Amino acid sequence: MTKHPALDDFVREALARGTPRPQIADQLREAGWTQRETDAALAGWTDSQPDAGPVPRPVRSGAARETLFHALLFVTFGMVAGHVLALAFAQIEIVLPDPDRVQVYAAGGLRWAMAGLIVFTPVFWLIDRSDRRALATDPARPHGTARRWLSSLAVFIAALTLLGDALVLIYTFLDGQMTSRFLAKSAVVAGLAGLVLGYFRQDRAGLRAASAQGLAGLAALVLALSFASVGGPGQGQIERRDEARIADLRQLTQDVRRCLQEQIGTLPEDLAPMDCASNPSRLTGYAAAITYQRRSASSFALCTEVEFPPAIPTYDITLEGTTACLPTDLQ
Repeated sequence: MTKHPALDDFVREALARGTPRPQIADQLREAGWTQRETDAALAGWTDSQPDAGPVPRPVRSGAARETLFHALLFVTFGMVAGHVLALAFAQIEIVLPDPDRVQVYAAGGLRWAMAGLIVFTPVFWLIDRSDRRALATDPARPHGTARRWLSSLAVFIAALTLLGDALVLIYTFLDGQMTSRFLAKSAVVAGLAGLVLGYFRQDRAGLRAASAQGLAGLAALVLALSFASVGGPGQGQIERRDEARIADLRQLTQDVRRCLQEQIGTLPEDLAPMDCASNPSRLTGYAAAITYQRRSASSFALCTEVEFPPAIPTYDITLEGTTACLPTDLQ
């Protein structure tokens, strides 16, 4: 707890005059000091001693522990809010895709944000519950230095975010680029900024609790929608297997290209790609399923079957159903 020099001086002088401790406590409470602050101030002094007056007792500060606790609360709240924002934006892109942009399957980024929510949401909830219980028994807790500074910083960031959101919204409207997708994202940003303002209002316990519940509810909602969009561990395993197949396809294509470099114009109709493998130990077991296709006198393609075509990069791969091919021209 933060020490108050004026309070300590008052208690010391009152004890030196012989004022009873209950009377000093009543006077402090009437002046607005909390019970915990009053008890701590009285515990810091012995009763008046002959020829010495009140003698100070050692007071162990818990400032470091409280600073660590509030910093952890601040960080976990920010991590949950940030990952909720990322997943909410991703869901908006899925529901309201940009018709002028090529949609790229990017489940990896979503899974990272999902993992962040799974880790930080329960931690935030537990820390918040502990803090609320402490607040119920210690009215002086909201006045801690670390808590006030971190709360003020959070409110400052939220206020700037709301102002920036409004600025961009108005500019986009005036510029004639307003879309339902942009409105949805602006609403998410404003909503999260409002939760930050509500949570870090130290004088409104009910609003703070509602904000915490709202953030946790949003985390659960976007997490459920994200699981529905990108799947769970089974889907991730499918995508990792396909990544291995495509890596083998690229490596074998380079090896086959070297094999056939001297045969331009007379490419064989049939070929076992593994016969050209320069380093079979670098390939996986999926390489054995790769097939060769002669496309012309100077071009060929290696093909393999994949399990989840939407996750296959198509900048140099052609897809026909579940068949992924990598065409190569020797000229």
